[in-house]
Amino acid sequence: MTEEKNGAANTEMAPQEDGTKVPLTNDCPEVKFTPGSDPPNGDAKIDMLEVQAFSGLTKEELMKYSSDPFWVRLRWALFVIFWLGWLTMLVLAIVIIVQAPRCVPETLDWVQESPMIQYDLNSPVDVDSSGVATPSDLVQIATELGLTTVYLESLISPKNFEDVNSVYDKKVVEEILEATNKAELHVVTDFVQTHVVPSNNWYQNPNMSDFFKPNSDELDFSNPDLLKKLTELLSDTWVKMGVKGFLVERVDTEDLVNASMILDTALESVDGAVVHGVVDMASELVTGFNANKYRSFLDDHINDWTYYKFNPKVAESVIPADMVRLVTLSLFLVPGTPILDGFDQTYFEAQKDVIKSLAEVREKESVKLGNMTFAETDEDVVAYVRVMKGTPGYAVAVNMHSSNNATIDFSAINGVSEKGDNHIKSTQNSTVSSTDLGQSDMKSVYLEPYEGIVIQFVPNF
Repeated sequence: MTEEKNGAANTEMAPQEDGTKVPLTNDCPEVKFTPGSDPPNGDAKIDMLEVQAFSGLTKEELMKYSSDPFWVRLRWALFVIFWLGWLTMLVLAIVIIVQAPRCVPETLDWVQESPMIQYDLNSPVDVDSSGVATPSDLVQIATELGLTTVYLESLISPKNFEDVNSVYDKKVVEEILEATNKAELHVVTDFVQTHVVPSNNWYQNPNMSDFFKPNSDELDFSNPDLLKKLTELLSDTWVKMGVKGFLVERVDTEDLVNASMILDTALESVDGAVVHGVVDMASELVTGFNANKYRSFLDDHINDWTYYKFNPKVAESVIPADMVRLVTLSLFLVPGTPILDGFDQTYFEAQKDVIKSLAEVREKESVKLGNMTFAETDEDVVAYVRVMKGTPGYAVAVNMHSSNNATIDFSAINGVSEKGDNHIKSTQNSTVSSTDLGQSDMKSVYLEPYEGIVIQFVPNF
C-alpha cells in the first residue's frame, strides 16, 4: 500500500485548498523540499526542478547509420521514386497541353474583321450628287456603311506584276489609294495570277525560269526563291502604294495554300495580308436556291474562314429579291468576310442603314470569335446562334418560304437564355434596327414568310 502511494506510478489526485484535485503524473515537473528550520509562517520551501527535454540524436550518432545498407537502399529508393514522379507529371502536362482544344484567338486580323465593299474604278458612284464621282465618294460610301476595307479587283497587271493593270487609269488608282489611306481604310486586291500570260515580264526573263514549273506558264509555289521574290514585290511595291491585302481566289494545289500562308506571315511586319478561301456566291445563288441548299453551303464553310463575294443586284436577277435580302442579313453574321459588290447610288441609299446595323453587330465579340451552332428547324428556315461566354450572344433566323410561317426553338442550344431582345427585324416591307422591337421567347421565335430576325441575348453559361 505504501509503495503504491509513494511510488512513481502514483496517479491519485492531490488535494488542493479549494477542494479540487490535481493528478500526479510523470509529466509533471519534479519538486524538491528544502530541509531546514520551520519558517515562521509554517510554509515549506519547495524548489521546482526543470525536466530536460529530449534533443534527438547528435550528428556523430546519425553518421553511424549513413552507411548502413538498409538506409542506403531506402535513400536510393526515395530518390528514384521522386524523379520518376516528377518525369511522370512533366509528361502528363505535355500531353494535356497537346490534346487540349485550341483556344479561340483573342482577335481577328484586319482583313477578316470588316466586310469589304467591292468598288469598280471604271464605274464610280457619285453618292454626294456633285455631278462628278471622286475618291471622296468611295470614302463616303465606306464610312456610311460602317466598313473599313475596300476591295479593288485585279489591280496588279498580268504583264508586269510591279505595275497597275492597264484596264485602269493609273492616276485614278493613285488618287483612290491616297484618299483611302488618308481615311485609314484598308485596300485589298487580287493576288498575282498563278498562270501568267506569255507576255509577262517574269516569264520572258530567262533568269526567272526557275520560278515556273517545267514547260509551263504556271508559277512554282514550292520554290523558296519565288516566295522571296513575291514577298519583296508585295511589300516593297504594293504595300508601299497603299494596297495591304491580297486575295488568292483559286487555291487548287497544296503548294499554293502553303505559299499563301508563308507570304501572309512574311507580310505581318508591314501590316500586310495574303489570304485564301474566296468563294463567289454567284455559283450558289442560282435557280432552285432554297433554305436547305443555303444551310448546306454555310455548313461547308463555317469551320474555315471564307471570303464571300456577293453581288445582291446580280442575285436578284436569278432568285427573289426577298430571298436575297435574307441572305444578306444572315451572311453578315456567320464566320467569314462578305465582299459586297454591285453598289450604285440607288442601292446604296436603300441599303446603307441595314448594312451599317449588320456591320455594328459584326463588331461584337461573340460574332467575331464565338461558336456557331445551327438550330433544328424545318426545311424552309436557316437559323443559328453565335455565342461566347462573357459577352452578349446573337440568334439569327430567316424564313425563306414565300407563304408559310415558321417557329424556331433556340432553347436546346447551349448558352441560350429564355428571353432575348429583338435587335434587327427584316420583313417584306422593311428592315428595322432598333432597341424598341420587343423581346422573343427563345423557345418559340415566330417568323412570317420571308422574314428574318437578329436577337441579342445574355448567355446562361
